[in-house]
Amino acid sequence: MNLKEIQKPVKDLLEKTDNLLLKDFRSKINLIKTVSDKTPLKKGKRIRSTVLFLLAGMNDGLVDELPPIAASVEMFHLSSLIHDDVVDNSQLRRGARTLNFSFGNHISVLWGDYLFINSLFSIHKLRREKVLDIMLEAALLMIEGQLLEIENHFNTKVKTATYIDIIQKKTSSLFAGVCKIASLLNGDSPQRAEEFYNFGMDFGTIFQVIDDILDIFSENSGKDRFRDLKEGKITLPLILLLKSRNVDIPEDFGEKDQELFLALMEEYGIKRKCLDFIDDYYNSCQAFIRQFPDSLYKESLLHLLGFIRYRDY
Repeated sequence: MNLKEIQKPVKDLLEKTDNLLLKDFRSKINLIKTVSDKTPLKKGKRIRSTVLFLLAGMNDGLVDELPPIAASVEMFHLSSLIHDDVVDNSQLRRGARTLNFSFGNHISVLWGDYLFINSLFSIHKLRREKVLDIMLEAALLMIEGQLLEIENHFNTKVKTATYIDIIQKKTSSLFAGVCKIASLLNGDSPQRAEEFYNFGMDFGTIFQVIDDILDIFSENSGKDRFRDLKEGKITLPLILLLKSRNVDIPEDFGEKDQELFLALMEEYGIKRKCLDFIDDYYNSCQAFIRQFPDSLYKESLLHLLGFIRYRDY
């Protein structure tokens, strides 16, 4: 199934979320309007919102606050992408020019801050204290993950456990928070909410490992290959390659180096090894979903898990 088919059971909720996002960006300040017009509001896959809605539906937790919470989560996520682009000095995001490329770092940082604060303030207005606590915890973990990643830039001896720590803080923590929110909205026990949280951690880990695979092997990712390595990020494919073969990484990593490293990746079956690595996470996610009664939400969440695992963009 493609993503639009997977999202059909929650299409109306996603449309409400998009409408709320557009409304939140209205401002009398001309610069805010100018920057928001260049912000890729409608280009994202809305994976985090889709997970929230499908989990809530599967768990009998479809409440009126879901679209506002989802809009806040998407705004929160977008702010982190903008900050990431500034830190990484990226020029492309989803095949389009980044904000920092168009407006410079100063405006981009302020705009990312604006989205970040606005997202948390929107949740505060819902008077859902536990939801706000979850988002604040995710924010802290994401910043820690970014700092840990910077600390290990160009560290070719980084351990797999450190890599997992980085991606679970930077990426999985928000997925985990979203899943925990879906549980709390149904009044689940803290123990049950923790099971949802762990599912989100596993789901987010799969999501990021696949992203790191696509950075090297995909022609449809919307960015140039080996961008992570060029930015100093030592991801799982490279960690596994360096375990298989002692190879030097040049500081000015160029096109000829890409060809060499792609050939080495293929020679040592690195893509297959990465996919094998996430099998346990994938099986754990499947087991969690299958414990729920049959429904359209459950069926779509299983398909979404497969989409994340086997996507090529």
